[in-house]
Amino acid sequence: MTSFGQDPVKDAVDIGKTRVAYTKTGSGPDVLFIHGWPLNGRTWRHVVPLMDGYTCWAIDLPGTGNTPATERTPLTVAGHVSVVVSVIDALGLTDVTLVGHDSGGMIARYAAEQRPDAVGALVLTGTEIPGHHPPLVSFFSFSAKLPGFKAMFKALVGNKVISRTPLVFGGTVSDRSLLDGEMRTNLIDPILADDAAMTAAVEMIRNFSKAHVDPLAETHRNLTMPTLLIWGEDDPFFPVDSARAMTSQFAGPTQFEVVSNAKLLVHEEHPQRFAELSRQFLGELTNIER
Repeated sequence: MTSFGQDPVKDAVDIGKTRVAYTKTGSGPDVLFIHGWPLNGRTWRHVVPLMDGYTCWAIDLPGTGNTPATERTPLTVAGHVSVVVSVIDALGLTDVTLVGHDSGGMIARYAAEQRPDAVGALVLTGTEIPGHHPPLVSFFSFSAKLPGFKAMFKALVGNKVISRTPLVFGGTVSDRSLLDGEMRTNLIDPILADDAAMTAAVEMIRNFSKAHVDPLAETHRNLTMPTLLIWGEDDPFFPVDSARAMTSQFAGPTQFEVVSNAKLLVHEEHPQRFAELSRQFLGELTNIER
């Protein structure tokens, strides 16, 4: 089995602001995967092949993977929301499930709010909670505004010892050995190898603020589509109890599932369980045999 299924289609869709790269596999109801900061679409490489019966679109947001950032694609939360909305429109997706992780989950919610007739369901994992602001995210957002941050961030990410600590990626997985394998090759090394990707990652975190997070409470009240939240039991960024409490804010039917021995990157640590929960949830909506 290849990373994205047997016969993945790699292409890009022109949305005017840029050409958004994507990988498309399978057939059936549409599922659009949105990655978080500072990763790329390959973070879904182990989940997509397990999504039998669905057409899976895994995109690279501007400045990551194979999607260039241009002056017309601002590296902000609002800019990325606009990109996802434009992708939905350009691909002609009329009943799509958005799967979002971390900041990708926040972007998915704002995009669903803007395109409620096109988004039929949401699957969210390890993502922002209104009123909760992880200290490490706040630290990076503040530090990114200081001179020399780009060089410091590159040094932190590039050092394999430091990058395994909670200061960088150590808090994202329960099994830190994952950070030394193909996860690093697919998700971390590309940031280090591409100066434009590093610049985009720094710009995105520099433009991030609490003002992007707390309005989600109001957005949730506008989301009437079914929503599944899949959470790592030991997530240090977005605590499971706070995430569970957040489900009461959604206007539509909401399910909450906890995966043990997992932190922020549930789909990296337990892709089979993540896919199983997603297929079960979507199968109940689409009557697809699982």
